[in-house]
Amino acid sequence: MQIANKPATTSSHTIPIDVLLDIIRILFNNRLHWQVEAINEQESTLLVQISQQQGNPKHQKALQNIIGILGDYNYYVKGTPQDEAIDY
Repeated sequence: MQIANKPATTSSHTIPIDVLLDIIRILFNNRLHWQVEAINEQESTLLVQISQQQGNPKHQKALQNIIGILGDYNYYVKGTPQDEAIDY
């Protein structure tokens, strides 16, 4: 009996170099397939393509964790949208 591979979902994410090791650790620990699509030296970021198996809760949780780290980092660096609206 052969088990069919579940389809994969692919998404691209801009990863700042400051959190790259954290993201790579998640990718390796959860055996997610990934590849670097582009490098932006001026912004110190990498564009990384991540593939996850649909219906795999471990992959889904790992991707949510990655997205959470990126969101937290973005908030830390840029602040809240209200911060930008304040005129000093």
